[in-house]
Amino acid sequence: MTDTIVRSTRPAVRPGRRRVVLLAGVGGTAAFLSAGLIWLSRLWDPSVQYVSQLGATGMPTAPLFNSALLLLGIAAVLVDRALLHRPEVYVTGWPIAATLVVCGACFAVASVVTCSPGCPVPFTPGALPQDLIHISAAVLGFVLAIVAMAQVALLRRRPWMRRASVATLVAVALTSLTGAMLALFRGDTALGGNLEFTAATLAIAWFGVFGLQVVADERVTLARAGGERRRSDATG
Repeated sequence: MTDTIVRSTRPAVRPGRRRVVLLAGVGGTAAFLSAGLIWLSRLWDPSVQYVSQLGATGMPTAPLFNSALLLLGIAAVLVDRALLHRPEVYVTGWPIAATLVVCGACFAVASVVTCSPGCPVPFTPGALPQDLIHISAAVLGFVLAIVAMAQVALLRRRPWMRRASVATLVAVALTSLTGAMLALFRGDTALGGNLEFTAATLAIAWFGVFGLQVVADERVTLARAGGERRRSDATG
């Protein structure tokens, strides 16, 4: 009787794990694709200094860049959906999934509400309300990405992923802060722009790596579960 009950519960667990693999895999791949499209946009118009300017109203790169930003939001939400299937694992203070879903929503808003031509800093001459919305959403999205990195860095899983998250967190924070200060105080715009692109690329790549790491962890779990089931069948 016990053997029958155990076997009947396994099919309900395994599809959930397979769903985690699918969602996290698609999300991680979408993040890498987003980074590629953003760099394709910059190669299209190398004169652009800052990331958001690629999606500004009237820019020829706007459709491609804003699609890439929306894809990044989708990637974050897909990884979030994957983590919801393992709520007991991916929690540091609060569920990492909660951080990712808000992060993804911010990027989605930034992709729809674009900045005006030139992407002026909010509350400066020429700035429009859409500039405030876009920049606020984009900045909050990257701040939440850094928060997610910090949460993953505290997980008791995959030491290399913890170290990678710490390194990426520090690099993104330093490069983005320096780039923001240069933009705010009218410093070297070329250097500030390069730093901003570097920070964006590192953050997006982290999303991709994390998504694929979740896939790898779940595949290991599936393999172990399959091995245990075969041993159970052999001894039963």
